[in-house]
Amino acid sequence: MKLLAKKKELQNGILSGLKSVKDLVRAVSFLLLVAFLLNIWVIWFIPKHHDGNRMMETFYAQPQNSIDVLVVGSSHTFIDVNTGMLWEDFGIPSFVIGGSLQPFWNSYYFIREALNYQHPRMIVLEAFACDVDFDYGDHGMIINNVSGMRMNRNKLEAIRASVTDVDGIIDFSLLFREYHNRYSELTINDVAPELGDPVRFENNKGFYDYLGTYPITRPVCDMDDEIVPMPNKEEYYYKLIIEYCQEQGIPLMIMVSPDGAYNDLSRGHYNHAREIAEEYGVEFVDYNEYYDEIGINFETDFGDIGHLNYLGNRKFTNFLGEHLTDEYDLIDRRGDTTGLYDSWHENYVYIEERLDNYLLTQTEEVADYLNMLNSLNDNYEIILYVSENRYIIDDLRRYLGLHSISAIRPFDSNRYLICGNVTNILTQDDNGLYYEEFLGDHHLSVTNEGVFFDGTKVDESYYTGVCIVTVDRHNQTVADTVVIDESMVYRYESEH
Repeated sequence: MKLLAKKKELQNGILSGLKSVKDLVRAVSFLLLVAFLLNIWVIWFIPKHHDGNRMMETFYAQPQNSIDVLVVGSSHTFIDVNTGMLWEDFGIPSFVIGGSLQPFWNSYYFIREALNYQHPRMIVLEAFACDVDFDYGDHGMIINNVSGMRMNRNKLEAIRASVTDVDGIIDFSLLFREYHNRYSELTINDVAPELGDPVRFENNKGFYDYLGTYPITRPVCDMDDEIVPMPNKEEYYYKLIIEYCQEQGIPLMIMVSPDGAYNDLSRGHYNHAREIAEEYGVEFVDYNEYYDEIGINFETDFGDIGHLNYLGNRKFTNFLGEHLTDEYDLIDRRGDTTGLYDSWHENYVYIEERLDNYLLTQTEEVADYLNMLNSLNDNYEIILYVSENRYIIDDLRRYLGLHSISAIRPFDSNRYLICGNVTNILTQDDNGLYYEEFLGDHHLSVTNEGVFFDGTKVDESYYTGVCIVTVDRHNQTVADTVVIDESMVYRYESEH
């Protein structure tokens, strides 16, 4: 009897143990599920800003130790320093990490975080923070400067430096307030950001071209040598950045990019920053002292009062790139055959074609527009046809190279595809489809009803004339759509 009792007791113990293991497995599975759903929730609901979170997300995706020049600072970094041009003209693989009105304490923790993943040959610190007088930023600025960092000590320290109390640390660490208020704002770019602008997202190096023009007056400063101390907190972290880079053995250059809002007070702050840098043996360059050497035109080269546009940033980046290659130990990586730097060339092509697409929409004269179409590279294709059973006049045929494939006739019902200086007449299949192409995750099709991109009609065939749809295959987008009538004038103008 005693043996049977012990046996039963042992069996009950085993069953109890199994039940405990099952409970543990259920608990762990539940926690893993919660963690998985929380991660999805964070990915979907975090605000998608270029500076800060989106920029850091692409930074983390860079191949380890592939960045030679790391540029850190305010919006002047990612608008003024053209990473595509640094690569194409100088062979410099660079990356910009920054945030709007970024103070030096955020720059400091960005640099510490970046060096966990990269070991650049040099760091360029943009010094606009010298001229910013606050110890704590507003809510939106803090979000832009901390939300993109991975959850670790650097992020927590950056938050602690940015807020005034424990509640603020908790708020910006968990970002519940940001997520909770975004239910009605979610778009496909939140759920699958790579679908909205996949080429930029995949190859982005932090820079974003500022399109548009804002004429300004050239700044004038009367007190060239006056020193005005920057705020104490900014100075503290400014020195920390210099000392940290020196501890890591990474050369640091500090610079101020051309700024239309530059004045005596800002110059005084930069003079103070220069004085400190020189004490540490660090180069400090205020490019507001080199307007003429850079070739800045204040009528054409700014996108707003403080930032360069697509004309200005190319001039400035060329000047900066020459200085970096002359004064620092950088290697021209354009001859590399390992594939490590391929994305920098893709980034350059994206930047240039985005600009070409913009300039196409801004071209006012039809003759200039058609000449620009003829100058586009082989990444583009042009779809055109005549609406309302009209004809393509001789001048337009000559511009588009159609003489060799079709004579002038009263009713031209053809659909044409022009790509790489080759023109083809599209033929209709049994399903009424003239042409289709998949550009990454996007779908382009030509039917009797018109031209469609991802199911949305993009042409303007209800106007009388020649419909022209220009497709940028590299950037996977429709660059422009116009209709030109028999008088060689725009009938429909997208943004002209």
